Amino acid sequence: MKMSDAPSTADRLLYAYEQWHETKGHSAHLFLELLADDVRLRSVLNPPELHALADARIGIDRARDYLTSLTVAMEMLDHPTHQLIVDGDTIVWVGSCRWRDRRTGREIATPKVDIWHFKDGKCVSLMEMYDTLGFARLNGLV
Repeated sequence: MKMSDAPSTADRLLYAYEQWHETKGHSAHLFLELLADDVRLRSVLNPPELHALADARIGIDRARDYLTSLTVAMEMLDHPTHQLIVDGDTIVWVGSCRWRDRRTGREIATPKVDIWHFKDGKCVSLMEMYDTLGFARLNGLV
């Protein structure tokens, strides 16, 4: 394969999201392959004392733990991609998701936006945004 035939970072990211949707969250390895060893993952949910998901995660091991914990606590019902916006080393994924809490059976459906920043083909930071009030309600925090 010539270098020009290699999939772009955006292509690889879109494929990871497509598989995440198809496998109902059981293809985290595709996201992990895109991450730098010292990646910083953040959520719009704040403060960290509110819930473990609000805590910033630094490093690929913390990212792996986060992605794995999602499917342990929650059942993915839907996670479609609506748009992928590419601007240099920044890629914005726009979609939605619907999850069911395995313990309570309660569901959340929310628009979702992930902002990925890449350096040398690896993600160095990721910010995810979603309906934090819906999440808080799902978890009995409000």
